[in-house]
Amino acid sequence: LKEKSYLSSKLYYNVSEYKAAIVALKNSVKDFPESNHREEQLFLIVKSAYLLADNSVSEKQKERFQATIDEYYTFAGEFPQSKYAKEALEMYEASKKFLGN
Repeated sequence: LKEKSYLSSKLYYNVSEYKAAIVALKNSVKDFPESNHREEQLFLIVKSAYLLADNSVSEKQKERFQATIDEYYTFAGEFPQSKYAKEALEMYEASKKFLGN
């Protein structure tokens, strides 16, 4: 079940359904906190949030870039030495820049 949950949640990301990917990935992380894919799932939540914000209409971008920053803190707090850390940091910095921080 862990593997199925991981694969189905990642599928949303792969087909660029970022809003659905965020929900599915968060549910998978919540349902299977001991998953071997936890690091990648938390990273994909950050990346999905960033891509959703970047491709959003201007009225929703501020809120969505803030959500990206929040998700980054969750990811970086749990996996500070991650192989995804550099890419996650770049999305975090871009989000902060957009918000003028």
